[in-house]
Amino acid sequence: MDKYTKPNFCGLPTAAELREALIASEGSDVRVQLGMLFDEGTFVETSAFTKRGVSEFITTERASELEGVICGYGAIDGKLVFAFAEDASRMGGAIDERHAKKICDLYKLAQSNGAPVIGIFNSSGTDIFEGTGALAAYGRIMSAVSRASGVIPQIAFVAGKCIGTSAAIASMFDIVIKASSAELYVSSPALTGKDGAQDPVVAFSGAVEQCAGYVRSLISFLPSNSSVGVQCSDICTDNLNRKLGSIDFGGDALSAVSVICDAGMFYELSRDFAPEVTTVFTTIGGVKCGIVATSYAKNEGRINTAAARKISKFVNLCDSFSVPVVTLVDSLGLAIDSANEDLFAPELSKLAFAYANSTCPKVTVILGHAIGAAFVLLGSKSLGADIVYALDDSEIGALPADSGVAFAWDKYITEEKTREELIAEWKENVSSPVAAASSGEIDDIINTNELRARICSALLMLSAKGCASAVANRKVLPL
Repeated sequence: MDKYTKPNFCGLPTAAELREALIASEGSDVRVQLGMLFDEGTFVETSAFTKRGVSEFITTERASELEGVICGYGAIDGKLVFAFAEDASRMGGAIDERHAKKICDLYKLAQSNGAPVIGIFNSSGTDIFEGTGALAAYGRIMSAVSRASGVIPQIAFVAGKCIGTSAAIASMFDIVIKASSAELYVSSPALTGKDGAQDPVVAFSGAVEQCAGYVRSLISFLPSNSSVGVQCSDICTDNLNRKLGSIDFGGDALSAVSVICDAGMFYELSRDFAPEVTTVFTTIGGVKCGIVATSYAKNEGRINTAAARKISKFVNLCDSFSVPVVTLVDSLGLAIDSANEDLFAPELSKLAFAYANSTCPKVTVILGHAIGAAFVLLGSKSLGADIVYALDDSEIGALPADSGVAFAWDKYITEEKTREELIAEWKENVSSPVAAASSGEIDDIINTNELRARICSALLMLSAKGCASAVANRKVLPL
């Protein structure tokens, strides 16, 4: 072509046409979802006029179609947050090179500003007409998510279809929220015969409105980035020294959690996955923290592969953003089940790594039982806990008292000395909290009445380095 020949730009849409296409999407589901997430009128779109890549397979009337992902930033409870949202009304939300570029550009902005990212997933998959270029788009998005991991909070909101490699990308996020009507799978349930196979990665599921509210709550709770440190409020709306009386938790983790948290408020994650373990975000004494609690009432609080995976992922998340971890232990140890064995050792090793490698403040309380591996793996001093308490009626040891007697003291059973009496002696002398404290593995033996006050004290002490001014100027509101 002669260098003085004017190029033909007739194939490009005008700015007016692009704006018309943008306005046409204003009522789409994804726009409504963004409106639920962000404070009213604060969402600002970036790269708004990016249109789909040119291909000979695109029909003429769809050549000006806008790219199938909306990116931008706004405020949630006044906090800067970035978001990308796949828009099924454009290209079916199909992923291609420009789709990935918009998301990667958004991540650069989010990381440079130290702000969280929310990803709304609703895509039919890749644009097959782009071939390897579209496949590489997945890799670029994965790289962006990976680089941001542990630096800024990332929440995946699965609002529609999230299938194949997209499901893997969503699972890379810190927290996954799924609408009840959404689809999240790698291989279709029609082929595998298993529906909801990916539900274990889901922290919360419900109606779209409920999911949006849950995401907003998490964003408000979590720090904007990993450099923020422990978050302390200078005003605690609950009494730091509130006594609990002689309450009996009945081996139920949520009962314990609800009386320890400030005003009984908390956000539970992955409630239906590994119900032997409860994981929540909450505030105790004005300090934002995470709680791991085992329920003796559910399978004696025993740790299986699912429970180990749930705990290790949660502890790692807390550690990434300097969220203190409170561990409430009431467990008879490991679950004996052949279904566990294939992955048991690797999952237990990840659990040990999570506690041992974490540098966030860690407070552990043995509420009832801490038997065998449960004592070691669930936030013991040997794995790096800063403070460990035990209730005065707790049982701590290598074996439960009845098993210990059967193993070592069976020969002492006589007409004068019954098994029940030997079990009582075992609990008093071998597996008592006093025996554990004498070895230096327990900092103090406390009673239920002072449980909340002692946890508050420990958290404030451990968080002082990160928020000394907040601690020094603490104000407790009258009850």
